[in-house]
Amino acid sequence: MSTGDNSPVEPQGPLGRVGFESGSDVYERARPSYPEAAVAHLEDTCAIGRGSVVLDLAAGTGKLTRQLSADGARCVAVEPSASMREVFQRMVEGPPVVGGTAEAIPLADRSVDAVVVAQAFHWFDPPVALAEIARVLRPGGWLALIWNERDESDPSVAQLSRISKWDRNQPYPMGHDFGRSLDESGLFGPVERSGFSFVQWLDGDAFVDQVASRSYVRVLPEDEREALLAQVAAFGATLGDPIPLPYVTDLFCAQLPPQ
Repeated sequence: MSTGDNSPVEPQGPLGRVGFESGSDVYERARPSYPEAAVAHLEDTCAIGRGSVVLDLAAGTGKLTRQLSADGARCVAVEPSASMREVFQRMVEGPPVVGGTAEAIPLADRSVDAVVVAQAFHWFDPPVALAEIARVLRPGGWLALIWNERDESDPSVAQLSRISKWDRNQPYPMGHDFGRSLDESGLFGPVERSGFSFVQWLDGDAFVDQVASRSYVRVLPEDEREALLAQVAAFGATLGDPIPLPYVTDLFCAQLPPQ
């Protein structure tokens, strides 16, 4: 079983909903896609091949949807934010996106081969959401949870976290073991956890935007938000051009038992 921070994570739905009601264009511009090695491992582990029916749950602007679709998966996306869905529809060709939440998935029982959740499970009510995910999965189907986390072992990333107040506002502890939620549900088999490192290269504006896209920043009063982002811009100016931003991608995969 996986290791890491095991502190409890409380559902953060209200902040997630309010923080992502707008600003989805900023999110799309600044947030990275997922590294090819992580996506390939997800597809191999979860038996996602050409023609597999995959639900991208809380799909955001469709970054992971695009990657899975390009490899031949038949994706459908569910996303609660109208702002995110609007950007998804502009950026993603083919796969449909519908409104809905993890706690009330608008799909039929046993209708998908896999469910993927990118950068979002920490906003869910885990017991309710996992029961819904198990409902829409076919027997033997897979669930994959994935996050791109800024690598705070890098000194510049650690300093960025302090300047941007991420160290005080992060919705879950870095390195948290989300596999525990899957284990505690009793719905899935053993969890496989894996990690992948990569670097996102940003210009100064995108460096600021990746902080501006955070939900806790979106809800700040305008004067506080502008002051915080000005500090981020000043720090970014000391890091060169382009600016390297190291990440670690954390991936959890578990299978619904065959019946």
